[in-house]
Amino acid sequence: MSNTDGHARQGLVVWTSKKYGALLHRALKDLFWLDSHGLSSEHSGDEIGFPCYQEADLGDKQKHALTNLFPYPFQHAVQLIQLQGPSVNPHSRLERRLSEWMVGQGGALTSKQRAALPTKWERLGNLVILNKDAFRGNEWLEVPNGPLGSNSSIWKEVTDALGGERLARQAHIMDNALRTPQLELLHGTESWVEFLDHGVHFGFDASSVMFSSGNVTERHRIGGLSMKGETVVDAYAGAGYYTLPMLVRSGAAHVHACEMNPASIEGLRWAAQKNGVLSSLTIHEGDNQDALPKLGGIADRCHLGLLPSSEAVWSHALACLKPSGGMIHIHMNVEKTKLGSWQSETILQLEKYAKALGRSWLIEIDHLERVKSYSPGVIHVVLDVRCSPL
Repeated sequence: MSNTDGHARQGLVVWTSKKYGALLHRALKDLFWLDSHGLSSEHSGDEIGFPCYQEADLGDKQKHALTNLFPYPFQHAVQLIQLQGPSVNPHSRLERRLSEWMVGQGGALTSKQRAALPTKWERLGNLVILNKDAFRGNEWLEVPNGPLGSNSSIWKEVTDALGGERLARQAHIMDNALRTPQLELLHGTESWVEFLDHGVHFGFDASSVMFSSGNVTERHRIGGLSMKGETVVDAYAGAGYYTLPMLVRSGAAHVHACEMNPASIEGLRWAAQKNGVLSSLTIHEGDNQDALPKLGGIADRCHLGLLPSSEAVWSHALACLKPSGGMIHIHMNVEKTKLGSWQSETILQLEKYAKALGRSWLIEIDHLERVKSYSPGVIHVVLDVRCSPL
């Protein structure tokens, strides 16, 4: 859109008698033509004009569409429109940009398409990631120039509206040991991302590495715990979601990061170098069932960040702790109605594992963190467990 001075632009205005003003306003809104950021204005005293998104005058097809909804006299022309300023709401920006785009395609955003616009997305640096169902419904088959393909110009409009530079759509997670994510790039050419979160640099290939922005509060919490002088074992390190905050912000002396995905390891090494903590990091490549038994008795703290459950390595985690004990952070998906019983059962199970290892420890809950809802009735929690000599 052209903008003459930052407060006005040239665009289409449709006006009618004031007694029909509310009806015209409704018709333009139903057609998704109405520009909510343009100021309505009086015309010839007893008429009112409403600004529209498009810059060009009405064509025959558009006149017919408006007449069907508004069977009263109206006039139209391209003229100067005073603006109230752009919306800071990304949902509003997205709807507006796509309404303009559809007008440019010779059509209009339908009510079904409007209702199907994505309401959630993920940001990794300047890469915006839509969920796997975004723009896949039958309503998008009605786009004037055909179904939305990877070369459609709509993707640039979506990217700009959501404040990114690249756009991707999430596909299903592959059913393999690495749980490899799949991304369909819609706008842009590469999937490597870099960003700064709470003072910590991250970098990785988003097409090969899982990274949940929904766990941001837990990353910040872990990074806010004091681990000065501690040796930590991070059993499911990934690209460093928790390893890096522990090194950069918590003051851990050394972290042993266990990971089997080569792409995650590449990102972890890059970020450790970027954050200046590479000398305090040892990466153990391969399966935890092989890596953890080699780290017996060295740790002050062990982090188990695997969902839905890390129970397969609880015994190994206890064995990693020093004889003097330490902390274990257990991530788990738990039914909300069973949170209390799960905590009790977890402590009992850990006590059994510790006894089998010959560790005479008092094992008790230090804190339960409710991270986020995982699915209806199920919550992602982190149980902080303290192990102390009796």
